[in-house]
Amino acid sequence: MSKREKSDKSADLVDIPAYARFCDINYDNEEYAWQSWGLVIRHLRDFANMDQEVFGRLIQGYTRGQIGRYETEQTEPPIAFWDKMACTFGLNITWAITGIGKPYILEYRDSKERKRLEQWLILLTDKDNFLKELKGW
Repeated sequence: MSKREKSDKSADLVDIPAYARFCDINYDNEEYAWQSWGLVIRHLRDFANMDQEVFGRLIQGYTRGQIGRYETEQTEPPIAFWDKMACTFGLNITWAITGIGKPYILEYRDSKERKRLEQWLILLTDKDNFLKELKGW
């Protein structure tokens, strides 16, 4: 049984990437400790198993360099970036920037950005399953 299935949280929350990354998947049985908005971006990118270039393409319109500068907080992302993060990951922008409140929101579960992320995650799972099958031959 996965950590997500073991969680006593609502199933509606578990399928939101921001919830899964910052609440359900934790270290030393503690919730994710917010440190900075740059780390929030990096950890969501890691959750989606993407490099900076692919991540920028997923949320559409951002380069590898821009994502790198956002993660290291050399440049502050525009509000359009945060809006795409909310639509794609269910990320609560207030929490991402300040650490106040909950890390996830439910409003964007049916967004086109969310569907793009789901397609990506399905492709990753299919790839992993295919590679496991090949190793078994």
